[in-house]
Amino acid sequence: MNTARTRRASRLATVGAVAAAAMVITGCSGSGGNADGETFDLTWTSYTTPEGYYSMAMDRWIEIVEEETDGRVTIEPFYSGSLCATMDGLACTKDGRADIAYTSPAFHPAEFPLANVVTVPFVAKDPVAQTKTAMSLFENNEAYASEFEAEGVRPLYFAPVTTSILGTTSEADSYEDLDGLSVRGTARMLKALEIAGANPSAIAVSEIYESIENGVIDAWSSTGLESAITEWNLGEVTPYMTDTQSGSFINVVAIMNDEVWQSLPSDIQDIMTEASQEVWGGLEGEYLEEIFDTTCDKAAEQGVELSTWSDAEAEKWADAVGDTLVNDWKSEAEAAGAEDVDAFYEDYLAELETATAESDYVAPVEYCLSR
Repeated sequence: MNTARTRRASRLATVGAVAAAAMVITGCSGSGGNADGETFDLTWTSYTTPEGYYSMAMDRWIEIVEEETDGRVTIEPFYSGSLCATMDGLACTKDGRADIAYTSPAFHPAEFPLANVVTVPFVAKDPVAQTKTAMSLFENNEAYASEFEAEGVRPLYFAPVTTSILGTTSEADSYEDLDGLSVRGTARMLKALEIAGANPSAIAVSEIYESIENGVIDAWSSTGLESAITEWNLGEVTPYMTDTQSGSFINVVAIMNDEVWQSLPSDIQDIMTEASQEVWGGLEGEYLEEIFDTTCDKAAEQGVELSTWSDAEAEKWADAVGDTLVNDWKSEAEAAGAEDVDAFYEDYLAELETATAESDYVAPVEYCLSR
């Protein structure tokens, strides 16, 4: 099996040798406590590449947990779907093939109908506020939390996919420029692109580069600037990237098997919670700036011309979409068995408004242009 390891591999091997002589718990149930003699050897499956900024966050989270637990917890990461495929993160976590996984509610709309509210673009313009809202809803909204409980998983943290970027081979600085373009998209952005007159294509992000090179598509959407630049090198084939102000369209969540979580002593649970807060809790500080600086530098190396649509152009697309995508989500959520969807949406908007007002988030394109 191909198991990509981080630069911590040698240290993990040493710690793992000690852990092997102790009690190793992977995917089994137990009760919380402070049994200092227990060790916990866990696995984390990710569909992201080792270079991606989600992986950077994952590595930092793992580093914090391992250091703060003095080796009582070791976590082996598996990148690029080498343990479980992209769409299998939830299943792998539930059946014990992995203890922790990166996934997204967007991958599992039937299981997470309310959480799929994040897939509606043109609503959340601040993805950091959106992820704070998601965690607040998990902690305070019974209907929202029950979706995760029913699947036997616990969110460790929600991670933002920064605002959807449009990458093109030629300049596209207006709403009208979408008309007739063949554009890669995902989730509800596919319908938004169709409304704009584009020809949407639901290809995997890993296929964008080759599809642009071969003329299969003209442009791509539905990915953040960081992933596009640092993970997939899309600036090499699409030298124009613009923030269309269509907002956040998805988020990522790190989930842990709930039985495994319950088996951890309370002090380890606290350390993991604190690690989540340190890595993703604010995102307006040094950590996100480091990611953005790397992205800006690499965008310049790839010769990318960055821009942002004017408010007038952005409003044209938002007005064309109207309530179509919100109503689609509501209908799908109700069909999946969610109740009081309208009331939940009001709660979501209220939480989002509060989180947005408190946020100092600067979108990555704006960040790069202002440096």
